[in-house]
Amino acid sequence: MYLPPSALTILAFAMSSSSSSSNPPRIDSRETVASTRWLSLQTLSYTDQEGKSRKWDVATRTTKQSPDKADAVVIIPLLRHRNDAKDSSRQVDTLLVEQYRPPVGKLTVEFPAGLIDGGETPEDAALRELREETGYVGEKCRVVPQVSRQVNMSPGLTDETVHAVVVEVDLGNPYNQKPKAELDDGEHVTVKRVELNAGLKQVLEEGTSQPIMGLYLFALGLELGSSLL
Repeated sequence: MYLPPSALTILAFAMSSSSSSSNPPRIDSRETVASTRWLSLQTLSYTDQEGKSRKWDVATRTTKQSPDKADAVVIIPLLRHRNDAKDSSRQVDTLLVEQYRPPVGKLTVEFPAGLIDGGETPEDAALRELREETGYVGEKCRVVPQVSRQVNMSPGLTDETVHAVVVEVDLGNPYNQKPKAELDDGEHVTVKRVELNAGLKQVLEEGTSQPIMGLYLFALGLELGSSLL
């Protein structure tokens, strides 16, 4: 049976794809190169889809509990009065934190975030970190926090994963009238309360602090969603 060159190319590609899929890449070993209190530098030996042995350097947290558990939570707070939750016309605010990050040598602007303690659920970690970093108390029972699947932070550099957690903050709660952060020693955080749409975009575009990628993409997604609807 005659097959034109184009068909032969497609057939060869299909056979190659089938062969590759039957040999998924795998991690063969990990070697710790150096370690500090919080971070470990490891060299991974792995086998790629073609069966070739390769190496990759990776930074990992010494506090990492398990490959199947996220290291931290990133909190997306939604600030409004409880009675306004179903009224889309009412303003919704969010919270950003500004702090100096030594690795980049700059002030950054981010969503509140923090590590998940041992035995802690992502929901509990998000509520605790929100209270400690900003002083605001989130809802747990009346409006359950929404937790994302595990997401990567910078997979070419680190194995760190996080959960994004959406937390409702009732401005009618007396604890949220005069919120006071509970910062650890050495933490210097400035809390910014901004309007979720226009205010968020303004802070990212006009502010002097460098936005973290996840926050910038969140703001960009809001803008694109509004313009496409």
